[in-house]
Amino acid sequence: MAPLLIVHGLRSPDSPMTTDHVLINCEQHGEAYATFVCAHLAAEPVQEWFCDYPTEDNTWPDSWCAQCNLEFEKHGRWNEENEDKLSIKLLCHNCYVDARSQSLDRLHGDALEAWNAFSRECCSTIQKRQEAFLAEYEISKHKRWDWDQDTGELVFSNDGVPAVVASIEFVGSISTISDTWLWSWANFSLDENVRTLIKRVRDFGEARSYPRLTTPKWLATEVDGWEMTTIAAYILEARGVYRTSDDNGFTFLALTDVRRA
Repeated sequence: MAPLLIVHGLRSPDSPMTTDHVLINCEQHGEAYATFVCAHLAAEPVQEWFCDYPTEDNTWPDSWCAQCNLEFEKHGRWNEENEDKLSIKLLCHNCYVDARSQSLDRLHGDALEAWNAFSRECCSTIQKRQEAFLAEYEISKHKRWDWDQDTGELVFSNDGVPAVVASIEFVGSISTISDTWLWSWANFSLDENVRTLIKRVRDFGEARSYPRLTTPKWLATEVDGWEMTTIAAYILEARGVYRTSDDNGFTFLALTDVRRA
């Protein structure tokens, strides 16, 4: 392998690798996909990560730390003049996700208090909005719910008769198998039309350096899922929130508009 040729999610034409995921063998996780990070992140993941956002073809983009980013910013890209200063480490994709998940703990002092205060504000606002939504549409009295990605709607019905229809945005999901949260903007199994608005939440987090809003996947519980969904609903000015479940975990939705059928 030639890891120095794989930086910033781009493949050098001289690299033997392609955009296809490359399998490696990890001592901890067994067969897994190859990813690349700078040596500083590999040694100390609890810091800010710099990388492209994931795409369907590049799920785990090459990542580097703030120190290495100074070299990147000198030229606005990686090239022959600065990439030789970048020490690259190979990680399997599971180790990559675990390491990046640890970066959520990088907030301290005033930065951490600002995040906590913002989360509390979101919770207080959305709780009142949610109570009004549940009362007005009597959601608990309806027998069935169904969501449809094609229409972007969540329908509450009784004996096959629709009663309430909500326009939805997928916020994210909690896997009870891996105990992780995955933002919908990084979940490429979802239709684009139900995960477009959520990018505004990611951009909000980027502007304020809130790692929980910008890290695609991280170790989490159902409580974390509710917190992220509440924050997303606040930013998107949603009418309410909803959670559905299956054998693998929970899916969280923001209800951007609600009407009686």
